[in-house]
Amino acid sequence: MKRLFLFLTTCLSFFVSFAQTDNSLARVEKYNNKLVFFYNEPINDYEQAFTFENKIENLNCLPPTEIFAATIKNANLEAANQSKLYDAIIVNSAGRDMAIVFKDKSKDNAIARVKRTEGKFVFIQCEPVSNYTMIGKYNVSGVGQQLILGTCPSYQEKISKLIKKANKENTDFDGVILGSEKFEQSIKFK
Repeated sequence: MKRLFLFLTTCLSFFVSFAQTDNSLARVEKYNNKLVFFYNEPINDYEQAFTFENKIENLNCLPPTEIFAATIKNANLEAANQSKLYDAIIVNSAGRDMAIVFKDKSKDNAIARVKRTEGKFVFIQCEPVSNYTMIGKYNVSGVGQQLILGTCPSYQEKISKLIKKANKENTDFDGVILGSEKFEQSIKFK
């Protein structure tokens, strides 16, 4: 009986530590004192403050920091129109963006869950919470396409191109990082 208890305790400990390692978690930084969730979703409970139309010219040609600045400006205009306060913005690629208020301000509300593309975690202008190693550096900004065609690839096209390049060079990677550094990266979690 003692051996069974020891075995079950060891298994439970293994599963608890395994469950705590969630490689989809990222830390989002504040811009102009607001959090902007871009291709990721906050993990803590929140309420919608308001939605707003976020028209940004040449969106795909802009780096994430410029998108965030324009988004905050647009949200601030709508917040003033509605006389509402907000803590963060969730950028919705398919519709109106949403300003939110977190239910518990004592929590670390900068933690987000990133999405996957082609089975790989995608971190745009945020840092993984889990420890990782950089596997490769790439440039998928779309500047060449902009110069030749006058358009920029969408962020989804940039993500797919980055994953394709990383797969070509090294199939053993867990995710990609865009926008945080000078070059995009493929990463492997430790």
